[in-house]
Amino acid sequence: MQKIKQMNNKKSNSSFLVKFKKRIYLLIALSPILYLAFSIIKWPIYNSLLDNYAVEKEATIINEKNILGKGVITQMFTYSYEFSANGKLYDGDSKKRGYKIGDKIKVEYLESFPSINRAKKKKE
Repeated sequence: MQKIKQMNNKKSNSSFLVKFKKRIYLLIALSPILYLAFSIIKWPIYNSLLDNYAVEKEATIINEKNILGKGVITQMFTYSYEFSANGKLYDGDSKKRGYKIGDKIKVEYLESFPSINRAKKKKE
């Protein structure tokens, strides 16, 4: 009787391990898809938050280039900007060609999460 209980216990442990391994494999298989989905959904969410809760600040264009599309061949790039918030430096892509190092631009950021930021769009 005791041996039957031990065998049943071993079977339940092994079935748990099998289920656990299957779940881990599934998670590993789905992780690239989940990462891609998050990357696509991230910016509309960030933009919505910035549209509603952004704090405006002046930033300085710095000597950090962001290569555009075929920029490796055509030398097309934009410069990054840098600003300070809560005693730390944050940066972002200006996403506009034509700036020079040292230029001042307006940026928007979330006060609670300054790493979520963007160059302020000019209203026309």
